[in-house]
Amino acid sequence: MLILVALLATADFSGSWDTTYGRMVLTQNGTEVTGYYSYGGISTIEGTVEPSGRLVFTYTEADAHGEGWFELADGRISGMWRPEGGASWAPWEGFLIGSNAGGKWLVVFEAEWEEFLDEPQYSFGWMLTEWFRRVPGVQVRHRWFHSAEDLRSLCTEASMLQGDLYLLIASHATVDGVSCREGTISLATLIECIRTVSGNARMIHFSACEIMGGRLPVLVERLSGDIFISGYDRSVDWSASGIIEIYYLNLMLEFGLEPERAAETVLASISFAGEKPGVFDDAAGFSWTGATEGGH
Repeated sequence: MLILVALLATADFSGSWDTTYGRMVLTQNGTEVTGYYSYGGISTIEGTVEPSGRLVFTYTEADAHGEGWFELADGRISGMWRPEGGASWAPWEGFLIGSNAGGKWLVVFEAEWEEFLDEPQYSFGWMLTEWFRRVPGVQVRHRWFHSAEDLRSLCTEASMLQGDLYLLIASHATVDGVSCREGTISLATLIECIRTVSGNARMIHFSACEIMGGRLPVLVERLSGDIFISGYDRSVDWSASGIIEIYYLNLMLEFGLEPERAAETVLASISFAGEKPGVFDDAAGFSWTGATEGGH
């Protein structure tokens, strides 16, 4: 009995794994395990750790599903899988990736700002990519999203990055959600995306007007854990948000400030960032929630 208890105590499959079938992220709660992996898109996996320490699971891919098992030893998983109805088993192996393997990641998910073909193309993500290319230890990734499903998939991929994730979502927005080519992405979907990246995200910033003026901060506070979210509670000029965000990100990525301290420094250093207008700029309404001692 003591041996079985010891196995259960040490058989923890949580973490990011580099496997035969792509990067895989597992989360274990007691004996229950859920996760996803990047094979043919984003595929899901769920199962139970048996008293022997073996994880018995089912998997679901875009066009297939089946079953399998993993055993854990010395930072590696090894096991077998087969499709539903299949007679033969195939090996599935992987190794645990260190939690700080990737350093700092600045990830920008952006919707197109233009509405018509004759408009000049522009991108805040391009600007940030060039700006932070100069900062050692920071890797920048910029991707476009066109739908809620795009954003879900991108956030799942971001959750697999090893290191500290600084996520920026750039788009037109209202208090009801962010805009993209296929329409408004709801607050419920945004909360789903936030929950997905909560394991490795140091902060999430919405480079989007009005989003912090609605129910999003309240919904974030209801999430378990301490998820730092920032953005604007009103419409903000493109140049004003650009100045605020480059400075804000630089405080964290180059100078190493914690997100809350960086946000406080933005308000202290940029006169129009908060509630007071500047000489040429309206007040931006920069705010945040999810700080250790409550939001601003």
